[in-house]
Order: sequence, then structure tokens, then C-alpha cells
Amino acid sequence: HVEAPNVKTDIAKLKAKEQEAMRNRRWLWAAAVVITLASAVYQRMSGPTYPVRGSVTLGGTEVSLRLTRTHPGPGDQPVVIAVPDTAITGHVAWRRYPTGDPWQTLILARSGETLTAALPHQPVAGKLEYQVRLERGDERAVFPARPAITRFRDEVPAAVLIPHVLAMFVAMLFSTAAGLSALGRWPQARREAYICIGLLLVG
Repeated sequence: HVEAPNVKTDIAKLKAKEQEAMRNRRWLWAAAVVITLASAVYQRMSGPTYPVRGSVTLGGTEVSLRLTRTHPGPGDQPVVIAVPDTAITGHVAWRRYPTGDPWQTLILARSGETLTAALPHQPVAGKLEYQVRLERGDERAVFPARPAITRFRDEVPAAVLIPHVLAMFVAMLFSTAAGLSALGRWPQARREAYICIGLLLVG
């Protein structure tokens, strides 16, 4: 039995459409992955817990600083600055946030090529604002210009944190895919949205 030419043509067109749809879906998921990764990186780098980074120059020497803005678990929050030039000294000014408390100071103690201090531990969710003030002879430098704000929190066990982070990331991925599917009028948009909601509930 020989199939009619029009039947063969219809089958060929159907297969071509299916292949094109598969290619488009692969491109959609590739775009979703890129967008999700970019969003995660941006959120990480612009979030309130991302360290404040910068540098100051004293005596012709550039000093790089990295001030953390979150402290998990017990104990004081360390402030560590690499300063090989032994002529540079300084202190850390701090106070509870948000308050009008007077500023208190902690001397930065030298240990080899580093200057260190420790912000006093606060109750969970307690916050401090702090600023590093360095000097070398008559030169002065303050960092950051607007005091950094750090938050104290409980340490989250890895067994809880890792599944949470994975669930949130995959939820972001399915959320992005659902949005792209909706823009392209793909029927998978509804299913992807439901999966996203489920992952958010789990996370």
C-alpha cells in the first residue's frame, strides 16, 4: 500500500514542527538558566549581607578593605585588615543600629601584617553600624564613608541551608521559564508555574 503524497507531506510537516518546537524549548531553557544565574549573582552582590569592599591610600600605600555585614553563630564579629605598613594604625568606630547612641571605639591591634578588632556580639537580629578609621602620621582615612551595617544571626545547619538554597534556586529557574513560556504562549507555562509555587513552599 502506497501512502498518498499529501499524507506523507503532512507527516513531514508535523515532524518538522515537533523538531522546531523542541529546539525552541531548548533555547528557552538555556535562556532561563542564564537569566536565573545572572539574577542570583546580582542578588548576591547587591544584597544587604554582601561585604563592603573598597580601598584607601595612606603614605602612598593602597589598603584594601573587606567589611562583612553579617555574623552567624556565637562570638564577636572579627574585623581583619591586611596592612603590611607598620606605620599605619587605626580603630573601629561602632554603635548599635538604628540608635543615636554615642560612637564607641575599638583599637585595631597589629598582628604581623594585619590589623584586627572584634565587634561585640549582639542578640539574634541585632545590628551594629561600624566604620574603619586609619591613620599614618598626619594622614587620615575613613572607610566606608557611610558606616557599614552588620546583622547578627543564628548559624543555620548545612542540612537545612543547602536544601533551602537549592529549592530557591530551582524555583527561580522555573519562575523564569514560566515567564518565558507565557510570553511565547507555550502551554507548559502553567505547569512550570505550579512547580515554582511548590518549590517556594518547600523552600
